[in-house]
Amino acid sequence: MKYTIMVMGIMMAVFLAGCADTGNGNESPVNGNGYGNGNGNGNGNGNGNGNGNGNGNGTDPEYDFTTKAGIEGYINANWNSYGYNVKPTKYIALSFDDGPCAPSQYGGTAAMLTALDAAKVKATFFVIGSNVRSNKAAAQAIFTAGHELGNHSDGYSSIGTSAINAITTSLNAASQAIKEISGEDPHLFRAPNLDHGNNLNQVCKDLGMALIDGSAHSDWPGNAASIRNSVLNNPQDGDIIILHENNTSQGNTMAVLPEIVNGLRERGFWIMTVSQLAIVKEKTPEAGIRHSSFR
Repeated sequence: MKYTIMVMGIMMAVFLAGCADTGNGNESPVNGNGYGNGNGNGNGNGNGNGNGNGNGNGTDPEYDFTTKAGIEGYINANWNSYGYNVKPTKYIALSFDDGPCAPSQYGGTAAMLTALDAAKVKATFFVIGSNVRSNKAAAQAIFTAGHELGNHSDGYSSIGTSAINAITTSLNAASQAIKEISGEDPHLFRAPNLDHGNNLNQVCKDLGMALIDGSAHSDWPGNAASIRNSVLNNPQDGDIIILHENNTSQGNTMAVLPEIVNGLRERGFWIMTVSQLAIVKEKTPEAGIRHSSFR
């Protein structure tokens, strides 16, 4: 069955600064979604950034998205409204690095959120602290739309082998910027360029954040067909997909997003946030520990 998802363009006033076209561009695989109209408003009904509830469909009080039973209950009751022929039996998380971004020739965060809304998908955004501070409206839009916010440090540089004090300063700055949006400290961290080291692991442990890797895909930028094929080539139940925000991927990921979502759904995957994936797979994102998937 073919599914059709319309990606609509959106225009809005330019923010003070955009996310750079560089940064996590050298990420590579290390080891080896969401629901309806959720709008995390910080009151426990939507975005679960920092407390493990992982951004459920915040508008449906019938389901508790902090539990496996609640998430699966929602899926059981609503899967046929997402275009599936049969109920999905596999789970996969979708994540985007490097945002938030101001509007640009590539669309920025606003256009990416429009595409995700059209696809009825919730994802995890690993945001850079300096970008949050310079694009607060875009960061707020991510949170209000019900997506999850994770820490991606305060800049684009690799910090895996930096001194503990420098790592701590960077992660704390990013967490503070996120907390000003969500009201909560993030509990998920993705290392810039997937560059790791003992010092970084220790700081994440001290700050209560799990290190989330995943399956990286060359979209900084990348050819649309190659991006699609890399995601759909061999997805596995419990995988975490790493993609990039609009200004880093130069719009190519957003352009192919409908095909990625359709392809995953055709393969029987329910697309969700990283925290939701951990919940349904009954895994614990342990602070200071690297997680490449929740298989």
